[in-house]
Formats: sequence, C-alpha cells, structure tokens
Amino acid sequence: MPDWDVVIIGGGAAGLTAAATVAGAGRSCLVIDRMGGGGELMNLGPLQDLEEDLTGPDLMARLLDAAITAGAEPGITAVTALTPDPTGWRIGTDDENHTARAVILAIGLAPGTLGLDSETAFDGQGLSHCAACDGPLYRGEPVVIAGAGRWAQQEARDLATIASHVTLVTQGEPAPAVECVAVIQGRIAALHGSPGLDAITIHTEATGEPQRLPTNIVFVQTGRRPAADFAPATLARDPDGRLITDAALRCNLPGLFAVGDCRSGSPRTLAGAMDEGRRAALAAIAPLGKRSE
Repeated sequence: MPDWDVVIIGGGAAGLTAAATVAGAGRSCLVIDRMGGGGELMNLGPLQDLEEDLTGPDLMARLLDAAITAGAEPGITAVTALTPDPTGWRIGTDDENHTARAVILAIGLAPGTLGLDSETAFDGQGLSHCAACDGPLYRGEPVVIAGAGRWAQQEARDLATIASHVTLVTQGEPAPAVECVAVIQGRIAALHGSPGLDAITIHTEATGEPQRLPTNIVFVQTGRRPAADFAPATLARDPDGRLITDAALRCNLPGLFAVGDCRSGSPRTLAGAMDEGRRAALAAIAPLGKRSE
C-alpha cells in the first residue's frame, strides 16, 4: 500500500491548486516544496494576469490555506530521486522516502542564466535573480531585466515603480508592451566592470550591431530550465528541458503528470497554471476509483 494517493512536487500556483483538488476529493496528498510553498509568487508584487487585485504573497497565502484546509499535507524538503515503484512511484527526499500511486510535477523553472563565461564573476555583484529581493537596493537607478515571458514582464512592472529607468532585453518572442519600460529585442552578449557590473553589451535583433548600455544591475530571467535532475532520464523533455505531456497533462511515464512552467507548451500564465493543476489532479485520481468510506 503506497503512503499517498498523490504526491505533488512543487508548491507554486499549479502545485497548490493540484493539492487542494486532490485532497478536496478525499484522497491523501503530500505536496513537497523545499521552501514550504509559494514558489516565485513570494517574490512578486501586484499580479497582472488575474482578475482580482492580488499580490504574489496574497495569492500564495490563499492557495496554501485552501490546500491545507482541504487536507493536503505540506512537506518542506528537497526531492532527490523519483523512481518507478510496484505501487506507482517512490520519491526520495533529504528527509525520508515516500511512495505514491501518482506524482504531479509542478517544479517551475530554475534560476536563469545568460550563458556567458564571465557570468559567475558577477553573481551577486551586478547579477540577480530576484527583483523583489534586490530591486530596492537600486532605487532611483537604471536597471535591466533579461528574459521573456510573464516572470520577466512582472519584474519589469514591479521595478518600474522604484527605478529611474527600466530596460527589458528579450528575444525569441514578439516584443511585449510594458508600460514605462523600454524593450530591446536582442541578447546580452557581454558584461563589463570590475569589481562589480557597470555596463552590458547587447546584440540587437534589429541590426545585429552591439549596443553598450550603462547599468549596475541585471535581473536574469532568461535561460531558465526545469530543475528535474531527480527524475528518470527516460522522462520526455523538449530541447529547452521542459517536460512533454499529452493533452491530459500525462508524461510519457505511467502515473506521472507535469503542470505549470515546467511543462512544454504551458500557457505561462497564473490562471493557466492553476487550471493545469486542477486538471492534472482530476486525471491523477480518476484511475483510483471511488473512495471507500
């Protein structure tokens, strides 16, 4: 008999919604997150892609409360291994092992990288991965965000309220329109300064010409991939490392599902992530049959 009907790995919007759905259906559920839940929501200010006027921590508190009230068990630890088990899956963590009939991966994306050899030297000295954490240190100064998608745009909006000027450097997608933010389609090709950052070089898509831009800080939201090293090598991934699923959010391995930003083809919105969490939860518990009283 497995320890749990469903184990959810990741406590962001998708994972907590899945947990509330599983537990609300009367099924045993463990949701594991190394930070205790909330994910990147904890670092976001006013959310732009929801109908309600909420901040990231507001939404996190609501989702976490709903999951726990429904009966989900929170686990604060890191997952180290995910292997097939006769009853479904075995989940290894820093603390103990668990078994589950089904697993939902809601692991989001790992911190980004610019892909530059010099990047390590500027980590913490001009490169940051958290605008909410480090943005106030650069109040009244020009700042740069590198990346595409909702997280980069959200950070750009948040920083626009405190920085003197915000530049979003993005590539691979249509340029977004973000109020009070200058958008450059291209990539950061070089970092300059010693001991800390004082300028970057951007290769623009429009001309291909290098453009030097003074700044003391770049918030990196590009080059992000799911941190799924603990998962089986046979788990299907796309070229960017995101997990491939069918329309029902099932991975190519039985009893394994993926939702949210870690999933290839995810809508990359909070509403979409929560919808995926709900749908995957229902799909995960469907084969378990009617719950015995």
